[in-house]
Amino acid sequence: MPSRRTFLKIAASSVGLPIMYNSMHGQISGLRYRAAAKNMIYGAATSSSRLRTDTAYRTTIIQECGIITPEYEMKWDRMRPTATTYNFTDADYIVNFARQHGILVHGHTLCWHRALPSWFDTTVNRSNAEQFLRNHIQTVVSRYRGQIYSWDVVNEAIEPRDATPYHLRNSRWYQYLGENYIDIAFRAAAAADPSALLVYNEYDVEFDDNIRRDAILNLLRRLKARRVPIHALGIQGHMRAADRAKLNAHAHLFRQFLNDVAALGLQIIITEFDCDDRSLPASIQQRDAGVAQMYGDYCAVVMNNPAVVGFITWGITDKYTELNSSAPRADREPQRPLPLDATMQRKSAWYALEWWFMNTFARPQRTTAVTNTLPEHMLISELECAPNPAIQQARISFHLNQPRYLHIYIVDVQGRIVARLAHEELFSQGLHRRVWDIDPLSCSQGLYYCCISSSGNTVSIPIVVVR
Repeated sequence: MPSRRTFLKIAASSVGLPIMYNSMHGQISGLRYRAAAKNMIYGAATSSSRLRTDTAYRTTIIQECGIITPEYEMKWDRMRPTATTYNFTDADYIVNFARQHGILVHGHTLCWHRALPSWFDTTVNRSNAEQFLRNHIQTVVSRYRGQIYSWDVVNEAIEPRDATPYHLRNSRWYQYLGENYIDIAFRAAAAADPSALLVYNEYDVEFDDNIRRDAILNLLRRLKARRVPIHALGIQGHMRAADRAKLNAHAHLFRQFLNDVAALGLQIIITEFDCDDRSLPASIQQRDAGVAQMYGDYCAVVMNNPAVVGFITWGITDKYTELNSSAPRADREPQRPLPLDATMQRKSAWYALEWWFMNTFARPQRTTAVTNTLPEHMLISELECAPNPAIQQARISFHLNQPRYLHIYIVDVQGRIVARLAHEELFSQGLHRRVWDIDPLSCSQGLYYCCISSSGNTVSIPIVVVR
């Protein structure tokens, strides 16, 4: 069995974020705060042009989103005008905007079979593909080191119809490098920014395609076995209102898939959610109700899994949904797939998300990964599980730059304390180590958190227990 390591990842609930209040009700307003209250993240895909030109939209993004995804600005064809040059202008704008407003950034995407520049096919080949992939990831990720919360490192690598071993997509990257291109991409990203959460992003896991689901799970298992630095699975969640009955009929399969991913010690982020309303009547009321029902049914599965720590919609307002071009309605009515309408008013879908954020359980509190720093008095330099499964120990190391009284404890994914390692104990300045003896009777395989608390501040780091 390979050695088991843990990773310092995941953003804090609302550290450094401005607070906005609903003037009528005196409550925190915006889904970003509803999510943050449960140590989760809500956000939306956006574009630099909309942020630059639409004041109402810009204000809405600031109020509603704790994380934003550049829709196009970080894809190869926008960022690589030639084989030897980069254009960071639009990506820089989004990253700077996010930093100014206390918003995280989900980078999208470092390696994909689509959105490749026109020069790619005539320039990249079997002999230089690895160099191009490494150099691109090193250049892009290093530029934004400490500023990107999470990266879609590899996007959509599974395609059963291509009839390759392990059902991998027969993309240019696969043709040139085999499955190893996925390892290369994740290792390059981790080397360029050790603080970023590294995500494998996929689609169509919600229904009855067991071949596809199993292929994704097996890929994740192979990556973990090779100790590839992958931290989360991104599930796109592009849904259709027409498939609501199908979703509910197969909810048990979707739920089990989430459990299987979580058992690998991976977190889960819904990365691109929207709901195509083409099957619904023209009536705005009926369409909004139908879309909201899909939001609610989807959340009934994902929000009840503690590994799901983020929910990102593919846009925030119907004004800019790409479905009007990619999936137009037959009656030519504009689609209404997102939480806000074209005038930035909240719809039933917004309230469905709000209800679930308010009624799901809180995830364990985590520290920010945006700047790769922890509170001034606690700098954690190492945390790992013993490689020998017979020992079943987690060796916990941390460094203090001044003496502090600390609580150190282990919690499960529901926040329940399963072990205490220190209780209001004085630790001197310097390096310290603690050992957690994993009780095989009370600690099953899965994801746990080591929490270190002092003076009201808590940092936590995931631990993966493998049996």
